[in-house]
Amino acid sequence: MSVIVHSNENIDSALKRLHREVLREKILETYRTKAFRVRKADLEIAKRKEWAKMKRRRRSAARRAK
Repeated sequence: MSVIVHSNENIDSALKRLHREVLREKILETYRTKAFRVRKADLEIAKRKEWAKMKRRRRSAARRAK
């Protein structure tokens, strides 16, 4: 993975592009899962939290739509 910095480009914008690419390819998440042992219970908790967040968003959107 790399980002080419053009001659007329600001270094900050190149770093932003690199950061977006890292997020898009989920490199940090992959590193975190491989660097540390993740218990099955922790995965289940994360899934539950994510579902609860989506459920709250859907319900509030439905209330706003009424």
